[in-house]
Amino acid sequence: MSARPRTAAERLERLRRDREAYRRISLARRSHARFRRDLAIVPHPFLLAGRMRMAPLARPAETVRQALRGEAVWTLDTAARLLTGHGFLASRDLTGYIGVEPLYRRDAMLIAHLTDDPPAAEVLPTGDRVVAWDFLIRDVMGTLGWRPDLLTRLEARRPADPPRGPRPAGS
Repeated sequence: MSARPRTAAERLERLRRDREAYRRISLARRSHARFRRDLAIVPHPFLLAGRMRMAPLARPAETVRQALRGEAVWTLDTAARLLTGHGFLASRDLTGYIGVEPLYRRDAMLIAHLTDDPPAAEVLPTGDRVVAWDFLIRDVMGTLGWRPDLLTRLEARRPADPPRGPRPAGS
């Protein structure tokens, strides 16, 4: 990039170019096969006012996750990483539904929706519980907005038949 300032004509040309690029990207997103289906999903209210708690982890995330095994129903990036081995957020926060008052003390955060009625869960062979796939997609969209790039990547990595342990009673 040159050191001289751009002229008004150069700035206007760049604006037109950027608008055209944005229009093409927007059209591509809206013509994506998932667009109408994804828009039909009502975002899940994971972060309801007064019910969500966040706190820095006092122990390594893996230690906290293991301590909450069987208690937490993981969702969003935590569930995506457990199901597919790949997450979509840069942070390694733990995000889940917890039916009991959690024990926790900012590297990574435990983000928990405290609920008396946690969502249906799938139990992985490790003993970790994760939200059902359609529920995970709702939570992702409700938190991050409509991101077909992330959803497509997530679906591509989803096991055809996710390995499951025994289902908990009531699920």
